[in-house]
Amino acid sequence: MSNDNYDVSRRTFMKAAGLTAAAGAVGASANGVAAHGGFHSEFANWRVREAEKVWERGYRGRADRTLGLTDSGIDARHPDLGPWNGVRVVSEADGSLRLIDGEDVPEETETGETENASGTATGGTFATGSEEVAAEFTAPAADRLHADLYWSPDAAEVEAVAEEDLSGPNDYEFRIDRRVDDGWEAVGSAATATMPESVTVDVSEGETYRYVIEHYAAVAAQYEIEGRYTVLEGEFVDLDAQAVFEDVDTISAGTPKTLGWYNETDQYGTFGEPRDENGHGTHCASIMAGSGRASHPDPGTVQEAEPNAVLTAGDVLSYEVEVTEPRSGVFASAYGDAIELVVEGPDGRQVAAAELASDTGEWDNVLAVGPAETAGTHTVYVRPTGGELVSTGRVESVSVGALRDAESTAGDRTADGDATVHAGVAPNAGIVGLQGLSGPTADLGEDAAFFAETFNMRAVNMSWGYAGGLPLGAFGGQLDDTIGSIASIAEAGILPVAAAGNAATPANGNGAPGVAEEAVSVVATGALDGIAAYSSGGIGGFDADGEFHGKPDVTAPGGTLTTQAFAADIGEDPEDDEAVRGYTGKSGTSMASPYACGVVGLLAEAMESDDAPDSICLPEPADADRADAMRLKAALLSTASTTAFTAAPYHRAKAPTYTHAERDPFEGYGRVNPDAAVDAVTRELLDTDGLAPNETVSASSSETVGLDRPTDARAVAGYVDADGTLEASVSFSHYGGGNAAMAKGDPHVDLFVYDAATPAGSGEPNVLASDQGVQGSASVSVDVEDAVVYVVAKLVNVPGAVNGFDVQAHFDLDVSLTAPDLPAFLAAGTREGDGSVFTGGQTNSVTVSLEDVTEVDRVRVTDRIPDGWRFAEEYSDGTESDGLVNFGEVDVSSLSDGDVAFTYFVEAPSGLENTATYDFGPARVEVVEGGEGVRNDEAGFTGTQTVAVVGQDTSL
Repeated sequence: MSNDNYDVSRRTFMKAAGLTAAAGAVGASANGVAAHGGFHSEFANWRVREAEKVWERGYRGRADRTLGLTDSGIDARHPDLGPWNGVRVVSEADGSLRLIDGEDVPEETETGETENASGTATGGTFATGSEEVAAEFTAPAADRLHADLYWSPDAAEVEAVAEEDLSGPNDYEFRIDRRVDDGWEAVGSAATATMPESVTVDVSEGETYRYVIEHYAAVAAQYEIEGRYTVLEGEFVDLDAQAVFEDVDTISAGTPKTLGWYNETDQYGTFGEPRDENGHGTHCASIMAGSGRASHPDPGTVQEAEPNAVLTAGDVLSYEVEVTEPRSGVFASAYGDAIELVVEGPDGRQVAAAELASDTGEWDNVLAVGPAETAGTHTVYVRPTGGELVSTGRVESVSVGALRDAESTAGDRTADGDATVHAGVAPNAGIVGLQGLSGPTADLGEDAAFFAETFNMRAVNMSWGYAGGLPLGAFGGQLDDTIGSIASIAEAGILPVAAAGNAATPANGNGAPGVAEEAVSVVATGALDGIAAYSSGGIGGFDADGEFHGKPDVTAPGGTLTTQAFAADIGEDPEDDEAVRGYTGKSGTSMASPYACGVVGLLAEAMESDDAPDSICLPEPADADRADAMRLKAALLSTASTTAFTAAPYHRAKAPTYTHAERDPFEGYGRVNPDAAVDAVTRELLDTDGLAPNETVSASSSETVGLDRPTDARAVAGYVDADGTLEASVSFSHYGGGNAAMAKGDPHVDLFVYDAATPAGSGEPNVLASDQGVQGSASVSVDVEDAVVYVVAKLVNVPGAVNGFDVQAHFDLDVSLTAPDLPAFLAAGTREGDGSVFTGGQTNSVTVSLEDVTEVDRVRVTDRIPDGWRFAEEYSDGTESDGLVNFGEVDVSSLSDGDVAFTYFVEAPSGLENTATYDFGPARVEVVEGGEGVRNDEAGFTGTQTVAVVGQDTSL
């Protein structure tokens, strides 16, 4: 089905005619709802409904550009994240990387030899940093070493750690080093915050290695390391870089989605394809860039209804959905309050359920998607939350239907593709999975240029951090090598995006990677922008020069404990390929970070397009550098907006304050705005080409921001290629929307002008001018010298209303640019004569010296002699005509070696009747070459020289 359905807003839908309402009888079923012509996106995942505003602008991510993630893994068996193109990345003994064919991997067998170690780790502290414990060994004849680290808070529990999760209070990291001439070199590491931590490395017989464990908590613990050696039988098959994007020119169900897999933790010893035993990475990847292929509603089965019913305990509405395709499913979506959805298969078994409770929900939509294990009639029930435990529920509208087989759709990857329920923010972007947390982050830092060039990587998501937010934020820039890795990643033009942490307090959650100054640190919100209670705040860190920088940077949807973010699920059985097509809910800054990273993917696509002005346009990923990554970050941060007022009732234990243009410790620069970010780099507000000096060009547009999330925009933006005086203003016009009467005064709309090409600091917004539009109007005026600027208007407050209400503020945005006057064309020099009084017929020797000329390359020099004076051409420089002495052309560059002098002779007029005063000059220069862009085409110098003549002829 065409995504043209995406242009229908919820308000339009609720007013639309022709929808068949379900039976209004309470306590009776409501079967027989007529099928609608297709699936409306108003019933899709909240994430889809916000991202579609950017999709409508033509940006969905590029299939030949990738977003990376360092995480627990990525399960490319899930249709939203697959298929995988078979490209793997492995490291050589010399540290170089190579691409290999994932379909032809050597078999691995154990040698029977082991490498074990055990002991006690006493623990580090916040003040002293982490403690390392090391155990050296020499490798026997083998190809690889697989090592697992176990630990226990109590020595008596050591024997049980293989069977139970006894990770205790410690946050262990585990790595293996190899001895080199100048010390030790890390060859593999793991920091997943789970037990065991596992590392696999290639080894060489006779070389010395060591196990290293590291932890921050000041708690003594027993550790045990179990290592086993293996040998490889066979050889890797190399691939060239062309294999990465070989089949992405045409988008279809079979177009590769996961374009690379890197796993140095276990060297692919566990799985033969990108897999994820934990599910965390898979969930994050699909938020960031999932195609939604597993959740495309079959248009012929979709039923949409408006019961507008109040349900009391025991009441139920039911809808039958016929499923005929294998590997499909059923979706159900409803608007209301205090209701739950249950999907049952033909055998009466529940396949999906979800609820929207009045005391916990932050949005009025509930969504359930479940797999159809068998064909036949499935039933969707809409009933009050908790059944008999509550008195009433309210259901406004319902949409149900069967899902198509994922193998028959490309999902939301293209504009003419199929609308889906659970697509990611950038559904057409490629994905590269780097398995593990800090280990692959360090590897990416070392080989960032390789990943940028080979995989066209624009950004990398890092939804992880130290348990409890360690190390403490103030020390975060100094206690962890990950900070250096983040810097190296950014140097290669790849923007790191990281979770702020789930430590719940401002003091924690700012360890690596989020604390790194180059990274975008992301705090989690609920659907109505309220900051989740678990989400960390920020006290920032220090850069390599000891300078303090603030954190976090922005907020993005990550769900609350009661309203989760739904995305891809790995299923309960890791060996069941058919089961890896469902969805599950999770919440955390882990879910907010990939949302922001997906927005970065859309923004990068826009900044690389022809719609972006040249000065901010991104180069090819292989040619990008830190400045490009920071320019990308700045566009994201500059268009974020404060939620201090609009989401005030929804903030959970975090209360951001209105800071205008400054960073708030809880929300940074505010909520990410995908539509405004893309508009800032692609929407030209003024056509400034060819302006004449002092000419003014202006434009006015009608804009709308509002509180009805996610339909309404929080901010509007565009760019101006400016050289001159830029003026911009916003002027409130009127309110609209079903709840417009709630507004108790004019809206607060702030206006900003940002330098687009030159961010401040490490990608922070560079504000050139701003104004607080507390009463609905704001204006700015700023002189800009040949630069692209973003003009951004942000909704700050609607008195009397908050997010979730149908209130829109309409205002006019006026922008004008007055081109500067041309620079003056100036010349300087002197004139010297023989005197100031002459008798008739007396000769005057005049020397004109040209000393300086600005703004031009070549000039013609002239001087003016008074009427009646005779020019003696035979003795003079230049020629004369009608009193104008022409000395010819001068190359202005020659003036750098000294002035240029011209001398001529003139004879004073004779006769008493010519007794008078006479003026010589002024001398002038006229542009011959290089005078474009200057005011006037000639300039005078030396001024005039007045002389007197006594008419008596004294000549012989």
